[in-house]
Amino acid sequence: MSPWRFIGVVLTALLAIGGALTSVLLAAPFGTPVNELAIFLVVAAYAVVAALVSLARPGHLVGRLMLLGSCVWGVGEALLSLATYYLAHGQVHLAGWLAAIGSLRGFGWLVMVLGVPLVFPDGRTPWRGRRPALLAITATSLFTLASLVAPHPLDYRLADVDSPTGLPPSLGGVADILALTALFLSGVALIVALAGLVQRWRQGDELLRQQVGLYLVAFAAPLLLFPFISSSLVEPWMFALVTVPVPVAIGIALFQRRLYDVPFVVNRTVAFVVLSAAVATVYAAIVGGVGLLLRDRGAAWLGWAAAGVIAVAFVPLRNTLQRAVNRLTYGQWSEPAEVLASTGRRLADATDVPWLLSSLTEEVQSGLKLAYVEITGPHGQALATCGAPQQEYEERPLAAYGRHVGWLRWSPPQLRARNRQLLDDLAGQLGGVVHSAVLVEELREAQERLVRAREDERRRLRRDLHDGLGPTLAALTLQVDIIRNVLAGGSSADAELLRLRSGVASTVSDVRRIVEGLRPPALDELGLDGALTQLAERLTMGSDVTVEVSIPATLPDIPAAVEVAAYRVTQEALTNAVRHSRATRSHVELSVDGAGIRVEITDNGTGSAHPRPGGIGLTSMHERAAEIGGRLSIRTTPACGTTVALWLPRTTAVAL
Repeated sequence: MSPWRFIGVVLTALLAIGGALTSVLLAAPFGTPVNELAIFLVVAAYAVVAALVSLARPGHLVGRLMLLGSCVWGVGEALLSLATYYLAHGQVHLAGWLAAIGSLRGFGWLVMVLGVPLVFPDGRTPWRGRRPALLAITATSLFTLASLVAPHPLDYRLADVDSPTGLPPSLGGVADILALTALFLSGVALIVALAGLVQRWRQGDELLRQQVGLYLVAFAAPLLLFPFISSSLVEPWMFALVTVPVPVAIGIALFQRRLYDVPFVVNRTVAFVVLSAAVATVYAAIVGGVGLLLRDRGAAWLGWAAAGVIAVAFVPLRNTLQRAVNRLTYGQWSEPAEVLASTGRRLADATDVPWLLSSLTEEVQSGLKLAYVEITGPHGQALATCGAPQQEYEERPLAAYGRHVGWLRWSPPQLRARNRQLLDDLAGQLGGVVHSAVLVEELREAQERLVRAREDERRRLRRDLHDGLGPTLAALTLQVDIIRNVLAGGSSADAELLRLRSGVASTVSDVRRIVEGLRPPALDELGLDGALTQLAERLTMGSDVTVEVSIPATLPDIPAAVEVAAYRVTQEALTNAVRHSRATRSHVELSVDGAGIRVEITDNGTGSAHPRPGGIGLTSMHERAAEIGGRLSIRTTPACGTTVALWLPRTTAVAL
């Protein structure tokens, strides 16, 4: 920064502070200058922060606007106080000119109220184009014009002074219209600026969110008082005092380089305020209440007694209030020992490991206010997640029985040391349950591989029996017939050959029965679609039940185990519909999604699909679905029917 720029920034800030201080000094002879002192604090705070921002970041638009606004505001306050001073000494004409020029202080105020939030914190508006800026400039210009053409200065101390730049009183409505229009446009511009801040908060990173959050929290108080500023409920000093935190928040937000523990500050502030109120209440109750009961409210010993009670009860009261505020601020995660003990009990009593991991991730995410929490296995497979994945995260390894079993990941990585220690301790408890979850998952996958391999082996055996042994036995039967024809005269030889033929025919029947038991022949001959259609026709033959089968025109490759499970479950469901439910219509629908196939069998029967004594149909249906990782649900509605919904994973069979 050049020396001239440095001098200009410092002189502008001093001019703003000097103007506000002049206003205080000129108002002091007329009484306690409460309003002027409050305004001096606001102007000085804005000027100091504006100078620091302008010197540290030359050209930053936020610093420039704050410097301009504070200077105009401070000088305007000085001119209005000078006008009041000269009016008291009879110099009305000079007081009028000073008041007219001093009324421009509203311009400086609007610059900081409308301009700063519009470009905070990086000096640019969040929208493309110049419409929001033009709206704020128009509102400020109209308000400035209304201040100049008003018949009287806009200050309660100079209400009887005629403004030399103002319109005649008969045309005072013009100034009122300009002021109302400026007020309306100012409200719209303020809403646009706040919407921009909200948009920045949504789209920004954690640091930007905290910058915008600090500004919005500080800006909330004057924003709430703004609608009542023209009423008698709000004095000028009230609005000025609640505005003091705004420039302080701007300075903290612009100069911070890291995230601050704002919840911690809020926690301690709330605890201090509540504790102070409690101590004051106890002191007042002892001094006033005991004094009233004893009819000696002025006794000197009451103050000492109250102080003694407070001294004894202070530490327990503070600890109790701090725990209550901690639970209010951080929830149950404010007590690490309680969280770890509760987690240990849940792990000891857990029966559904996947649900437990999912529940724990949700509690960690909500309890510590994290964006994303994930528990993974040793190979990176996600076991439980909660929230939206983030680009940056931190992780802790999970171990059990001396082995690495997974990871606990969370985002964002910035955490208080206490919460980080809590996650470390929680990771030590999660190792065992993650190990169990991994074992359960590996066992399930092994079972699925075993079932698929079994069905593939059955398919191979059926093919060998059907295409090899079956035709061989049939050929032997034909050879026996040929030998009988050759030996057509010997009754004893014929009888032996008949017995041989009967044995071969019985063996052929056994082979066919074994083949059909290994795998339904229709699956190999017609495919799954044709097999289901044939099954529906065969089961409803000779009955009054009508079955409609809906199958896509083309089906992808489906593993043998999945085909058999779908066929057998459909067979059992249709059998129940035809034989036991007294249904007249049934519908079989097969569909394919990206991960599996879905079969739904519905009927309009009695809706009483319950296990029967000695029956194993429903149990076998559930077992067939579960053994290859599928899902089966049976919904019944009395007098309306039954729906059997089956989903099976469409994955490639893995041979052992």
